[in-house]
Amino acid sequence: MIKAYAKSDIGKIREINQDSYYISESLDEVQLYLLADGMGGYNGGEIASKLAIQTAKSYIENNFKEINKDKESILQLVGSAMEYANMVVYEKAKENKELEGMGTTLEICLIYNNRAFIGHVGDSRIYRIRKDFMRKLTQDHSYVQKLVKDGTITQEEASHHPQKNMLMKALRL
Repeated sequence: MIKAYAKSDIGKIREINQDSYYISESLDEVQLYLLADGMGGYNGGEIASKLAIQTAKSYIENNFKEINKDKESILQLVGSAMEYANMVVYEKAKENKELEGMGTTLEICLIYNNRAFIGHVGDSRIYRIRKDFMRKLTQDHSYVQKLVKDGTITQEEASHHPQKNMLMKALRL
């Protein structure tokens, strides 16, 4: 039995919460968990995160029955859902000058037959918790994480780095 929880915090800078998430019913054949943390513009981040969640959810729900249920097909579905969400966010940003530069992180965790299939872009994270052990399953797509990976700075230095929120990858214009 999988227990899923979501908690969102507005943070210290924004006036509105730009986070969005979706948790499917646990009785479904496929369990789907989505998380997006928006960025940019007055309402841009909020719009980008909601749009990414809605788009990825619909894409997976509309296409899951049609695919083979093997690992490669499911991973391809998750990847295609992320690409489609990126395209929708990009097109929405092009429609409205006020939304220019909006973007979002996107996390997808699809569980089928007790196996998790993950899609990830940005610096939001997916963790697995078993008993008393928590393991991070994703790697941040941030400038500071790249510095840590390259050995330029330590993990301790990364937590206080002035550019710790600068992303290298996101769904965006």
